[in-house]
Amino acid sequence: MTTRETPTRQPSPDARRSGGPARLEADGLGPYPPGPPGRRRGLRWVAGVLVVAVLGGAGWWVGGHPGLDTGTGAAAPSAPLSTALVQRQDLNGQTKVSGTLGYAGSASVQSPIQGRVTWLPTAGQVIRRGGTLLAVDNRPVQLFYGAKPAWRDLATGVDDGPDVKQLEQNLAALGYDPDHAMTVDEHFTAATAAAVKRWQKALGLDQTGKFTTAMPEVFLPWAVRVKTFTATLGGQAGPGGPVLTVTSNVHQVSVDLDVSQQSYVKTGDRVDVVLPDGRHAAGRVSDVGRVAQTSGEAPNQTTTITVTVALDHPGAGGRLDQAPVDVYVTTQTRRGVLAVPVTALLALKEGGYAVETIDAAGQHHLVAVRLGVFSGGMVEVSGSGLRAGMKVVTAQ
Repeated sequence: MTTRETPTRQPSPDARRSGGPARLEADGLGPYPPGPPGRRRGLRWVAGVLVVAVLGGAGWWVGGHPGLDTGTGAAAPSAPLSTALVQRQDLNGQTKVSGTLGYAGSASVQSPIQGRVTWLPTAGQVIRRGGTLLAVDNRPVQLFYGAKPAWRDLATGVDDGPDVKQLEQNLAALGYDPDHAMTVDEHFTAATAAAVKRWQKALGLDQTGKFTTAMPEVFLPWAVRVKTFTATLGGQAGPGGPVLTVTSNVHQVSVDLDVSQQSYVKTGDRVDVVLPDGRHAAGRVSDVGRVAQTSGEAPNQTTTITVTVALDHPGAGGRLDQAPVDVYVTTQTRRGVLAVPVTALLALKEGGYAVETIDAAGQHHLVAVRLGVFSGGMVEVSGSGLRAGMKVVTAQ
């Protein structure tokens, strides 16, 4: 796992103003004239490693700097300096992890009836409620939505149960109760039997009004996407015999996260998923596993937990499956803070950081800053006298 970083450039000890470094005054403001033409301060240093520290909650305050000496002014530069404005904005501290884009859930479809397989869907095909999962002896086997499989025969007088309710939900959703005479509950009534008869008639079955475990239907919790085949066209199918392996048609991202970095991620964290083609998809951490898995052999063993990410828009991943993606997890959010480009930071030789501001009169000042969240090339800063709209010098 890494974080978004800016390439590090170590400051040269010889890269100093010809008149000597400016002194950072105790109040955090140290005016000095601009440097000579074509010269940029060697103190300016963007330290990518700071990102890791700040995302972990690190921050520090730079006070007085007695190690800096006052230098004399130099001529104004002939070329303009690169500058930016101090901005007030929201920043999200993010941690990068690698993940795999796939589909949520997995199930095996078993044939409820005996016979020869006469039709199969294609790999990747999405089948919704009422759609055909396979055909046995030219009889279509339909998909019904439900958390429980058909485990008993249902008819008028049967004991109430959740299997009755899920049957009624499907019959109503597929239009087999046009007069809304059936109450969708756990009780099998004459209206339920009438709806079953309409369904049986549509499929060319005997209209008994009784729903049995030998009926050509399969209950699964969601619309399915066909993944692999166990049976072949023309092969034999029988009750309990596996035919297809399916998933849901909802994308999710799975991350094998090193257990040492588990504290960086929690359920509910917002994420930005970067797809293989560069597109971005928003999501949220939906689950952080609690069971660690160790793979490999010493000394290269890794121990990970599974982190699951749900996408805000299920179709954002297109038709990709098992595709590698980058996941940026928002681990810290700061709202309405002052921020400058990371390239505006000055690393001071005795430690700490500052930014160089330019006032309306063109005077340059060093302002000691405390660093906060790094995000997208910007960094949260706070310091005495620092305010939105001030101009700061940035590295060219």
